[in-house]
Amino acid sequence: MSDFRRRTIHQRVPISGILELTSRCNLKCVHCYLGPQEEQRKKRDLEMSTEQAKDVIDQIAASGCLYLVITGGDPMVRKDFPEVYRHAKEKGLIVTVFCDAILVTDRIVRLFQEYPPYNVDVSVYGATAETYEKVTRVKGSFPRFLEGIDRLIQGGIRFSLKTVLMTINKHELAGMREAAARLGVKFRVDSAIFPCLPTHDHEPLDLRVEPREAVELELSDPDQLRQWVEYADRHRDLPDSEQLYNCGAGVTNFYIDPLGYVSPCLMTTNYRHSLAGRSFDSLWANELVQLRTKKPRADYTCNSCEMKVACTGCPAFNYQENGQEDVKSEYVCETTQHRWRAIEAHRAGEDPQATLRGEAAAVARRNSRRRAAQEAIASVEVQRDGV
Repeated sequence: MSDFRRRTIHQRVPISGILELTSRCNLKCVHCYLGPQEEQRKKRDLEMSTEQAKDVIDQIAASGCLYLVITGGDPMVRKDFPEVYRHAKEKGLIVTVFCDAILVTDRIVRLFQEYPPYNVDVSVYGATAETYEKVTRVKGSFPRFLEGIDRLIQGGIRFSLKTVLMTINKHELAGMREAAARLGVKFRVDSAIFPCLPTHDHEPLDLRVEPREAVELELSDPDQLRQWVEYADRHRDLPDSEQLYNCGAGVTNFYIDPLGYVSPCLMTTNYRHSLAGRSFDSLWANELVQLRTKKPRADYTCNSCEMKVACTGCPAFNYQENGQEDVKSEYVCETTQHRWRAIEAHRAGEDPQATLRGEAAAVARRNSRRRAAQEAIASVEVQRDGV
């Protein structure tokens, strides 16, 4: 850990934030954790005004923020996106923009050329129009996505691609990776699908890929496997913690939603506090620090688990899925176990993919034996009933 990072943690400086300008989007993605766009559009008049958003940026910059993600929905849905983005850059913030590229116009490219973003992080949902639009549920969105990507390329704007792994697009993961490689941009995949945050509706979870397959697909990229192994090696001696939350939420990280509510991170929806009549500094010094005082129940084993360096779960994720912060997500836990075994296989000089495939074959054999036993029992019962 760098000395700078160590000091910001010790002094609890809010150096990294997310500003969600709007929950409105030009797409209607089937997995979206924000919920139906019809509901998001009803909130338009409740969103922060341009001046309010700029004032928030002034406050967080004065409090020590250095890195800011501007996101949505898609932030470019708002006509004042250029003004808000420019203001953040003129305040000296290092800005990343999350978007779907469809709303990247020539005007946006000129803005990014004048005030270069650290990165434009673009979501991609498939390698073909059929799959992409099955996710976005907007006809014609795939060619418009490609047009936006082309504008970024022609304008010399730095960008990367990312995808959410789902049952309906997993067959095109290799195609998306290949497309990113052809473009010479970074690509990452995430298998985390959340319940709908406003309502806790679990319907998006039906799109999750089975844990072993999700890890096999994730780690089929040698670079991603290498990054996990290096991360696990760096943190393998991570001490156990008595705190429930052990991330940067409320220590160096924060999230601000379109209505002007601040929370330690995007997922901590049960720790939202309004900026109305309050300053960011006041909320940061008081309400937002309360998260760090929480202790888990006695039987919560995640903080002492040897596999925690391979885990992508957190108490906030648990809360969204289970309604309790210290009750683990079984899906995340099973995914972690497969990822850990793959990391251990790599350390032992073995092929992680072969390890995962071997696990799948073993499961298939167990299931086959179970079905055979069930059929045998059923047959005996039929014969007995016939006697």
